[in-house]
Amino acid sequence: MKISFVTANLGAGGAERVISLLANEFDKHGYDVEILFLKERIVFYPVHQSIKVVVAEEECHSQSMWKKMLWLRKHVSKTKPDVVIPFRVSVYTTTLLSLLGLSVPVISSERIDPHVPDPLWDILRRLLLPFTTHLVVQTSYIKSYYPMFIQKKTSVILNPVDEKVFKTIDNGLLKMDNRQNRIISVARLAPQKNQEMMIRAFAELASDYPDWQLVIYGEGPRRQSLQLTIDNLQLTDRVLLPGKTEQVIDELQKSKVFCFSSDYEGLSNAMIEAFCVGLPIVTTCVSGTEDMLVNGENGYIIPINDQVAMAQSLSALLKDEQLRSEMGERNRNKAKMFSIEGIYSQWESLINSIVKNGN
Repeated sequence: MKISFVTANLGAGGAERVISLLANEFDKHGYDVEILFLKERIVFYPVHQSIKVVVAEEECHSQSMWKKMLWLRKHVSKTKPDVVIPFRVSVYTTTLLSLLGLSVPVISSERIDPHVPDPLWDILRRLLLPFTTHLVVQTSYIKSYYPMFIQKKTSVILNPVDEKVFKTIDNGLLKMDNRQNRIISVARLAPQKNQEMMIRAFAELASDYPDWQLVIYGEGPRRQSLQLTIDNLQLTDRVLLPGKTEQVIDELQKSKVFCFSSDYEGLSNAMIEAFCVGLPIVTTCVSGTEDMLVNGENGYIIPINDQVAMAQSLSALLKDEQLRSEMGERNRNKAKMFSIEGIYSQWESLINSIVKNGN
C-alpha cells in the first residue's frame, strides 16, 4: 500500500514531528511511504532513507501556489497512492482543492483548535471539508467544533511520542532528586504561546524561590520582546531563552515542572512528552488538557492569560516536593497512551478501513 503524506515542510513544529514519526513507523511496517512538501525543503525531523521526499517547488520550479496545486494533482494522478494524508488546515484545504474529482481517498488532519476565530480558514473548512474522506483531530474538544455530518467521519487520535521517552522510563532515569530546580517550557516564541504572561507569573514568585529558574526552549518572532521583558524584570540569570533544541526529552528529564501558557492550541507535543517523563504540568485551559489532566491531581489547569493563577499554581508545586512527585508519577503511569505503536495501530486501522471500503 502506498501512503502520501502532505505538509508544507518538516520544520521544527509539532505537526511535522508527528508526520515524521508516523511516516517512519509505516515505512518500518513495509508500507510504501512518500512525503510531499508544498513549500521549501526543510527537514528538521529525520525520516528513513527509504521514504521518498518530494518538494513541489523543486518539481514545478515555481513558488506559485496555483502551479504547485496543478503539480500535486498531476503527481497524485500519476503515482496513484492508496491514500493521501495532508496535515494542517492550510495544507489539507489546498490538497482537497487540488484533488477535487479524483478518486483517491484523502484523510485530512486538523492540528490546531478551530474554535479560535479565523474568517479565512473558517470559510475554507466549511467549503472543502465536505470533500474529505475522513478527518483526524487530536482531541474531543476539537471534534465538537464541526457540524454533525463532519463529526460522523471524524476520528480522535492522539499524538505519538518518540520511543526514547519509554526507554528512559524503563531505565529508571526519571527520579526527581536527579533533576534541577527549574521550570521548563517548550514552544515557539510567538504571540499565540503567550510566554510574556508566563515570565511575569514567574517574576511574582522569583524572590520566594531564589534557587529556581524558568527555561523556555523555542525560537520565533517574539524573542526580542521577551528578552526585553526578562531584562526589565531583572531576571536575566533566572529566565533563559536558549533557543530550539533537538534534545527536548533530555531537557525535560533535567527539570521538575513543565509550564505552558498558550492562548490556543491543538495538542502540545512538548506537553505530552513532559507528561510521559513524569513532570507535573501547569497549563492554560487549551485544547487537549481535558484529555490529559485532572485539575489538582496530575497538574493544574488555569484560565487563559491568567497570570495570577499561573503564579499560584507554580508556587504550589515549587514549595512541595511530594506534590510534584505524586503528580509526576500519575502522569508516568498513563504515558503508554501516547506510544507510537498504539497511535500507529489506530492510523493503520483507519487507513485500511477506508481503502478497503473504497472511500
